[in-house]
Amino acid sequence: MERRLGRGLGSLLGTPTTEETPAAPTTALPIDKIRPNAEQPRRVFDPAGLEELRDSILQHGVLQPVVVRSIEGGYELIAGERRWRCARLAGLAEIPAIVREVGDQERLELALVENVQRRDLDAMEKARGYKRMQDGLGLTQEQVAKKVGLKRATVANHLRLLELPGEVQQAVSEGLITMGHARALLALPTAEEQKAALGRIVREGLSVRGIEDLARAQATPTRAAVTPTETADVEQEATEPTKELVPEAPWIRDLQRRMQVHLGTKVSLASREGYKGKIVIEYYNREDLERLIALLAPQESL
Repeated sequence: MERRLGRGLGSLLGTPTTEETPAAPTTALPIDKIRPNAEQPRRVFDPAGLEELRDSILQHGVLQPVVVRSIEGGYELIAGERRWRCARLAGLAEIPAIVREVGDQERLELALVENVQRRDLDAMEKARGYKRMQDGLGLTQEQVAKKVGLKRATVANHLRLLELPGEVQQAVSEGLITMGHARALLALPTAEEQKAALGRIVREGLSVRGIEDLARAQATPTRAAVTPTETADVEQEATEPTKELVPEAPWIRDLQRRMQVHLGTKVSLASREGYKGKIVIEYYNREDLERLIALLAPQESL
């Protein structure tokens, strides 16, 4: 029978505290004999939060034991890395701990489930934790959701964030954009467009609804009316031999990316021999055009 792991660390570790069943024994272990867990999904520890917990430990001690397993030369954390870090910052030589003898598979399961249930993980840390559970434990999204006590859609929405470019994922982790913004960016078809829209969110405070409107506009672009003269020009151009374009060079891709982030819209560069080419800057409505004009040709320079 599958164990349900969405009910907290006590059910995971077999350490209930009812009158019928006593709590697991706690022992004091040397802090320098404990090493962190490689399966910890948290990558960033808030310095201010660590200082607050350190001050609390200095005043009251470590109120909740960490959970470890025995390894060669010492112990490895299963749960409680913040407490362990702050106890070290407080200068403690020992920390209360519960020692569990578990194998690699159970240790991975305990570490991942306990950590991804934490409310203070950011969306990307949770996404990576769910991914580690899928890959390391061989679970489906539905099984991951059951183990952490969430709906499958919640897990799926987090996992989709891993499809975003690194710059966007970093912005989520740093709190520059919300998970709602990140999910809306997924509707944009290319990484370049997603990064360009990220620039607009940061610079202009573009809302989630604004990103959704942008994605719809790019999915169904409108074609401007063409005059007969323009039609003739297009037909004449089509009859001319096409000049061979130079394969896209790394410097072109870099410039294109920098312009997209700066302008907050899709930019295309086409280069021919001798650095001759063209730049195409897209806009989606009158307001977007005026914003670009303000960036490219400010009033005082006209």
